[in-house]
Amino acid sequence: MPKRHHPYAAGGHRGWSVGSNSLTSAGQSELLRDLGRQLQQKYQNILKEPAPDSIKQLLERLERSRPHDEDGNL
Repeated sequence: MPKRHHPYAAGGHRGWSVGSNSLTSAGQSELLRDLGRQLQQKYQNILKEPAPDSIKQLLERLERSRPHDEDGNL
């Protein structure tokens, strides 16, 4: 089976892999941006849901444990 061309592949005539050996740095950046867009699209409804109470409590505990200056800033 012939290798398929991937738009992010360096050189344009080779297949690509997750390894950095076949992607230019620009190709890697574009691949990550594209992946991010796809993930946001797929999970946008979940991202809009409120966090579970256990997560909210954990975040509150972490916030209280962070050192603050006299004005309350981090």
